[in-house]
Amino acid sequence: MYDSYVRNPTYPLTLPPDLLKEIRKTAKETGLSLAEAMRQSIKIGAPKLREDLARETSILKGLKPLTKAQAKRLWGKPDPEFDALAAHCASLPVPEPDED
Repeated sequence: MYDSYVRNPTYPLTLPPDLLKEIRKTAKETGLSLAEAMRQSIKIGAPKLREDLARETSILKGLKPLTKAQAKRLWGKPDPEFDALAAHCASLPVPEPDED
């Protein structure tokens, strides 16, 4: 059998109710289908997202690690609340990853 179309990958997407409401409103106001409104939102928003969060261009890129003196000054004092939380987290069981 011969198929003359190119199949596009499909990705299931879970949306919070408020975001779904916004996409539906956008689709209705623009006359686009819900799927096309989602595609266009991703297409238009992806460059902005990349610009804001990409590691190469992020404002965090220029940060340098703390020196030993700075680290000691910042974290040299004991913090019992944090230590208790760290101990609790370390005591939690680590689930085995699923083998697919």
